Amino acid sequence: MLKSQDTRAHGKVWTGDEWDALERETRARSLEANSDREAWEIIIKRARMVLRTYSTSFFIVTRFLPPAKREKVEAIYAAVRYPDEIVDSFPLDQLSRAQHLNSWAMMYERGLAAASICDALKSGVPAFLATFTKVLRDARIPPEHYRAFIKAMRRDIWPRPFETMDDLIETYIYGSAIVVGYFLTYVYGPNTRNDFERALRSARSLGIALQLTNFLRDVSEDERRGRVYLPLDELRAEGIKELNLRDAGQQAALSRVLRRMVAIAEEYYGDA
Repeated sequence: MLKSQDTRAHGKVWTGDEWDALERETRARSLEANSDREAWEIIIKRARMVLRTYSTSFFIVTRFLPPAKREKVEAIYAAVRYPDEIVDSFPLDQLSRAQHLNSWAMMYERGLAAASICDALKSGVPAFLATFTKVLRDARIPPEHYRAFIKAMRRDIWPRPFETMDDLIETYIYGSAIVVGYFLTYVYGPNTRNDFERALRSARSLGIALQLTNFLRDVSEDERRGRVYLPLDELRAEGIKELNLRDAGQQAALSRVLRRMVAIAEEYYGDA
């Protein structure tokens, strides 16, 4: 889902060293805070900077939210942005990416166990996870949703093909996009209590539609990364055994596959 942001188009990405420097500075200041609220404000200010740097469009949209909800969304964005950068942008080999992501996942569990932001920080939890886990506690977001997100990020490090559309949705899109929509649904809240399950279903459909749109847009870039997000059964139905965008003979068949996936995405947009 993060690939829907406009970062790549503008080339606005931070290096791993820049992220590390931001964490050190944020941690040092927030550890000096006299209360959880003060620490929250320090960290959220930096999370807002992450959102503003990486997504002009989403940043503008979030300005219309009530301040309390906007801050929670900023905390969510920073917590999902960093793992995405680990697997997509930092100049690391696969093993190093996996080690960084595993460390982040371990710190997430430690953050969940902490009673407060300050306790999380004192135990070594990264600043953005300290605020994110507070959002989860306060909004009663099931912790397994973020575990599913991390699992999807691992799939980007060690990519494998997806046999069917159901395989793609359940083993990748669920973690990469659907759960992010769930985070926002819990924070935004429904119009009425009876609307919550319907809101979650809408978030699921929208997450699928947005992620499919990203896949359709980024077929070439994903192939260069060794990733194929087009279901194998769809490719095989058009005679493509192994996707190769440099093969002119595949272009017509690939176009038919993409058109069918566009239609599927449009159905999910309609459901949402």
